[in-house]
Amino acid sequence: MQTKGNVLVVDDELGARESMKMILSDRFDVSTADNGDKAIQLVKQTDFDVVLLDIRMPDMTGIEVLQHIKKQDPSPEVMMVTAYAALDTVQDALRFGAYDYVEKPFKSFDHLRDVVSRGVERKLKSSQTIQLAKEFEEIKKQIMQLEKMSSLGQMASEVIHELATPITGMLGYSEFLLEQECDEIIKNSLRKIKSEAERSQTIIRNILAFSRKPENIKALININEVVSKTIDIKMQHFSTDNIQCTLNLDSDLPDTLADFNQIQQVLINIANNAQDAMKSHEGKRQLSIITTHDSNFIYLAISNTGPSIPKEYQERIFEPFYTTKIAGQGTGLGLSISRDILRSHNGDIRLSSNAGEGVTFILEIPIEKK
Repeated sequence: MQTKGNVLVVDDELGARESMKMILSDRFDVSTADNGDKAIQLVKQTDFDVVLLDIRMPDMTGIEVLQHIKKQDPSPEVMMVTAYAALDTVQDALRFGAYDYVEKPFKSFDHLRDVVSRGVERKLKSSQTIQLAKEFEEIKKQIMQLEKMSSLGQMASEVIHELATPITGMLGYSEFLLEQECDEIIKNSLRKIKSEAERSQTIIRNILAFSRKPENIKALININEVVSKTIDIKMQHFSTDNIQCTLNLDSDLPDTLADFNQIQQVLINIANNAQDAMKSHEGKRQLSIITTHDSNFIYLAISNTGPSIPKEYQERIFEPFYTTKIAGQGTGLGLSISRDILRSHNGDIRLSSNAGEGVTFILEIPIEKK
């Protein structure tokens, strides 16, 4: 059902004012004012769609009231009402922003209603245009942010490739030295160096695999393996922000037909959001991942102890470009992309968050063998 337009009638004559209110009240919500000052104050307080202004009033002319209204808020559509339709006065009114005028006595009640309806439609279209312009500007900012992230990603990929060579050298030299005769204390230190070099190699391999352009090829994979490799990538970042990570993985979890890289992207997106939420949180910082299954689906419950998400935001959290982060810290695309990926696998994602209980995302991935 279309909302009634909100109309203000301004006329110093009681009879004319009440007549217009009576004629228009069946279609619109009508307020009245008997002078220009009251009209200006009412427009400050209320979002009117259309203002009907009598041109001739004792304290302030309709043209002067029109100029005041348009100066403080250009959005209301203004229609002039006059019994003295002098051409120069009408031209002044149109020049200062009025959209039309009607003469008293009115041609018909329906004519007055139709002219006001046109003003309400103009206001609606104007509001929609302004909103679209705001959304366009927001999208431009998001695109700029994505371009920035793409550049940073390219730089990070180059740095990671550069790190691979010295780490391989460290691993080779530590293995060589371990084969030589030396003090046991030195050997223990060399084993630690070798172990950390191997861990660094694993992290680099996982990051490079994640950053490669996805081929959208589904194969039989184990979701527990995706979880483990994703946590390997994120563990150092979690440690930096004092975030503990616990895994409770179903040892009997069946393999399923899925795209490894896409499922990993979903996990990375959710893990990044959890880290951002928790790193400024004063309480316990813990991320936990639980995998379970039934006869049809594999379930991942990814929980964090950060701030809960208010109910009014939960419906919009998966919308593209919607973000609760401050400007410049998020694109609002991660969860939207994650949902699209899971739905392309005939799965889904849902959110559970109650006040004081953190946030849990539950991923559903169907068990498919072919």
